[in-house]
Amino acid sequence: MLSLVMECRLGHHLFILSLKVLGDAMETAQLERITSAAMTLPEKERAKLAHDLVASLDGPADISVVEAWDVEICCRINDIKSGKTELLDVDDAISRARARIRG
Repeated sequence: MLSLVMECRLGHHLFILSLKVLGDAMETAQLERITSAAMTLPEKERAKLAHDLVASLDGPADISVVEAWDVEICCRINDIKSGKTELLDVDDAISRARARIRG
């Protein structure tokens, strides 16, 4: 009687495993189709799709953080427009950063 129960459990586990393997294969095939379709998109649309996919990994945005960054960006733009902030040429900025690192 015990071996019949063991056989039943083993059969059940093998069935579950085969469903998982089949499901993984179906997911892989579906992912390959989606990837193939995405690769036919123009570069700009692929970039947006990539951005959206990466952003989705972080979960929903914290609105207070988004709002805080919006305020900061506006302040920086206003500082640039008013002349309060000095804009540097990239080579100049890198030179200054290297000088600070060297001490």
